[in-house]
Amino acid sequence: MSLEIRIIGKGCYFCQQLRKIVDQLVEEMDLREATVEQDDRLDELLDYGVVNPPALIVNGKLKMMGRALVRSRVKQAVTEELVGAGGRGRPLAAGGAPGGSRGKEE
Repeated sequence: MSLEIRIIGKGCYFCQQLRKIVDQLVEEMDLREATVEQDDRLDELLDYGVVNPPALIVNGKLKMMGRALVRSRVKQAVTEELVGAGGRGRPLAAGGAPGGSRGKEE
C-alpha cells in the first residue's frame, strides 16, 4: 500500500519540526512505500481549509493542523491510514487507540 504524506505550511519553524517528526516516523515504522513532501503554496492551504499551519495530510485527508506537534498524534494519524486501508500498521495501545479517520482535528 502506498502512503502519501504531505506537510503544508509556510516553511516556518513548526513546519520544519513536523517534517522531522514525519521523516523519523517513516523510518522507524519502516514505511518504504511512503512518499513525504512539503508544500508551501498558499492555494494548497486554502484547498484544505487550513487556517493555522502546518497541516498534516495523509492520503489526501487533513489529519491535523496547527502548532501542536505531538509525536504520538502524528504517529496516530499515519497509523489510522495504514489500518484503515488494510496496511501493516497496528492500532495504538489503549489510551491512544485511533477512532478511525476523522478528517480535520480540532
